[in-house]
Amino acid sequence: METNYNFQEIWNKKNTDIPDIQEIKTTAEKYRKKQILKDIGLISLLLSTVAVIIAIWVFIKISFFTTQLGIMLVLTGIVMYIFLVYQNINILKKINTSTNNLEYLIAIRKAEQQQIYMQTKGLSIYYVLLSFGFFFYFYEFALKMSWLGCILTYGLTFLWGLVTWFIIRPKQIRKQKEKISSVISSLENLEKSLED
Repeated sequence: METNYNFQEIWNKKNTDIPDIQEIKTTAEKYRKKQILKDIGLISLLLSTVAVIIAIWVFIKISFFTTQLGIMLVLTGIVMYIFLVYQNINILKKINTSTNNLEYLIAIRKAEQQQIYMQTKGLSIYYVLLSFGFFFYFYEFALKMSWLGCILTYGLTFLWGLVTWFIIRPKQIRKQKEKISSVISSLENLEKSLED
């Protein structure tokens, strides 16, 4: 059965038995543009963080190699994540709503796969690099602190990691998944209606 439909051609036929194609296109396009803007904002924020970390590296006197190693690990994690977000933008920018239904679905599913990769492997590597980075970075300063200072510094950092990993990260993943799944579900329903 033919599945290679064109949204515009179908819409022009104004078939009342098929779902509202224009609404599906509008929703999909709204999601795509909003996600691109969010990703650009995230990249800007991460680049600003990189600039601050480099400034700290340049202007603060560092004696231990572990401190420099910590900074390098944190920078590596951030730069790697920037690259993944940039790839996501590229995938979203290539999606064209005027293309046929099948190609559009493939493009949206590709964006979903990239998102899943970022939320699982990408974020896991990012958090591991950040955790080790902060551990090594604080070591030099922790030697000059009291025991209470050390416990508070490492304890609060560890607590921050737990909160972001177990509370903030799952919420963000769930929200993003719901949005893209809604778009894909609408497109799949449209495809099914056309096949009937």
